[in-house]
Amino acid sequence: MKAADPKAVLPRAFRLGLEGLGTSTCTRVNETLKTGLEQLQEDAKEYGNTREQKHAKAVLLWCEGKMRAAADIWEDILVEYPTDLMAIKFAHEAYFFMGDAKGKRDSVQAVLPKHKGTEPCYRHDSGKMNGFSYLHGMWAFGLEECEQYDQAEKEAVKALNLNRFDCWATHARAHCMVMQGRIDEGINFMESTVDDWRELPSKDEETLIQKKIYMKLCLIFQSKNTDVDNAKVCRDVGIALYEGMQHYGKGQYDEAAEKMLPVRHEVYRIGGSNAQRDIFAQTLIQACIMSKDPEHFKQTNTLLDERSALNKNSSIGERLAAKFRKYHSM
Repeated sequence: MKAADPKAVLPRAFRLGLEGLGTSTCTRVNETLKTGLEQLQEDAKEYGNTREQKHAKAVLLWCEGKMRAAADIWEDILVEYPTDLMAIKFAHEAYFFMGDAKGKRDSVQAVLPKHKGTEPCYRHDSGKMNGFSYLHGMWAFGLEECEQYDQAEKEAVKALNLNRFDCWATHARAHCMVMQGRIDEGINFMESTVDDWRELPSKDEETLIQKKIYMKLCLIFQSKNTDVDNAKVCRDVGIALYEGMQHYGKGQYDEAAEKMLPVRHEVYRIGGSNAQRDIFAQTLIQACIMSKDPEHFKQTNTLLDERSALNKNSSIGERLAAKFRKYHSM
């Protein structure tokens, strides 16, 4: 497509947007990306229509770290073009990385009735897949993150009935099972899908280890960039969480609790899902149970109740409560 029309705006906005949404690069560290985005703005102004210009601006903002501003533009596009799949998907990803559960749900919820499911983009020559499933899968995940588990699972099942290879619907349904404590059912469900994704590529483990090693340095660096959304999140939440986890790993439970308690209601701001962020809730509860500070210990019941409200019938919660009772009786 680029060879056929080097000045085409949307194909480049799509490619550069995917690169930015991969979250492994940005304009501050990638000169090639920055140059490509600058050229895209010029070409959008000269050759693009209003919608294309908005897409170009949105991906630029995203790659500059201005996530909310980018999401606002994608939403603005959807007001006039509710079937714009790029705007739908990119907005959905933006809300995920911002930890905005309602945004994930409401964005797809607003445009879904405008889609008939018969549009050309949803057709597949093989007859084995129906692309319309992806909207239902995305909505299912938004519903799940808003704790609407029954409706979320219905939408996920609807998506999988249209397309059993829909990974986001599979992901959303598995989340519902985890959050409702249906662990055995969730394991069986995921095992039944293995052949659908076994051959797909996965991240290089060495790369993941490198990310862990450099995480603290990245958090400190990011916190100093005051003009990007993640800077404030790093300052307010990220560094405290990282240091709290470090203390916990060293058996310094008082220090871990001291770092993590003040930010526990702000953890959603780091993005990701409720299930992913649960690791911080579990760690904080463990730290308070093991802490020698009675003020930390007294927080445990409240922390257990907070976690149980989100994670129904959790066997992990039951084990943590039993551990608390054991230590409390001493």
